[in-house]
Amino acid sequence: MAAQASVPIAAPISKAEVKEDRFIAIDMLRGIAMLLMALDHWAAFARVNITAEGYDGVRPALGGAFHIFTGLLTNLASGIFFTLTGTSIAFFERSRRKRGWTEWEITRFLLIRAGILLVLDQVVNFVGWHVTDLPLFEVLSALAFGLIVLAFARHLPLKVIAIGAGVLFLGYPLLVMLFPHNPDQPLSAVTTILLQNHRASFPNVETPFLGRLSLVLAGYVLGRLLREGKISIQPQWLWVATGGLVAWLVLRLGVLNGYGDYMPYNSQDGWLSFLIDSKHPPSLTFLLFNMSLSLMLLVGLQSLSVRLKDTAISWVLTILGQTSLFFFVLHMLFYKLLEVVFNGSFIPSSLISYDIIRLYLECALTMVVLLPICYAYRNLRRKYSILSYL
Repeated sequence: MAAQASVPIAAPISKAEVKEDRFIAIDMLRGIAMLLMALDHWAAFARVNITAEGYDGVRPALGGAFHIFTGLLTNLASGIFFTLTGTSIAFFERSRRKRGWTEWEITRFLLIRAGILLVLDQVVNFVGWHVTDLPLFEVLSALAFGLIVLAFARHLPLKVIAIGAGVLFLGYPLLVMLFPHNPDQPLSAVTTILLQNHRASFPNVETPFLGRLSLVLAGYVLGRLLREGKISIQPQWLWVATGGLVAWLVLRLGVLNGYGDYMPYNSQDGWLSFLIDSKHPPSLTFLLFNMSLSLMLLVGLQSLSVRLKDTAISWVLTILGQTSLFFFVLHMLFYKLLEVVFNGSFIPSSLISYDIIRLYLECALTMVVLLPICYAYRNLRRKYSILSYL
């Protein structure tokens, strides 16, 4: 498959929640992740190599420096999506309790939505990426299982969920070591789904479930604490992000015998290879690096939320952030249509010869079409509750 993208699963947000400036930064962060995902996907359709991550320990063929920088940016989307899945569920359950929903009604909604995601994972990948070796366990399926886990785990004490997230985050590399991927001796289907990226398995596993479940659980804890007013997004969080980058640096330098680093740095590969890490299965270093930068981005958005309020930037990001799953399905279908019609880039190279500039410009032009549709869909969803499943 072309681009390895991640897909959001933001629960619908009520009008009251949208009006709370305190959480607009979260909507905007999700919106930024959507733009990065779209850029990553259009690069695959336009045949521009922005790969800046490895799979199964295999180093990718890299493009130019600007291409690599773009790929590193798009890598942020994955962790943001999974983390804000949990955060959205925390916001969602509280808003529905205020509307009088029972706990079973909330659980039932999450389970139904998980089922829809499992189906969409097959449909979108078949139509968009033309994957024929179904069934597939990609990002939407991993998110669906995250929803299923949280549908029940949310009833546990918050401390238990937080401890579980931490143990899984730090312990996942150990599980990968205990059950390594070996094409000659394939793991069981269950073990592969839980731990390994293996495209020749049945089902075709691209996004191992346990690889980012810790982010979903941590996001839920974050959402609960924010909603209950026990914490707020503060500049001091930058110290936490800095600590994460220090931990990433220490591990990339080979401390702890490379624990959690599936693609150790080799100085002979050049300094840029220091930034190239394993996305599937996600290494501890990959998650530390990208989540630390994402946390810095969230703090920055929070500090700028007052200035950005009622601006075009805020409007674009919040629209994308609040219609994330719909946008994912829509953009995949639209991009596939563009590929069929233009067989790649639709701006002639005679006009713009540098492919990375064409990539950015073409992706921006697709937003001109997609954003108004997402805006209209958000308005419809507020009128017709059945649309809240998408």
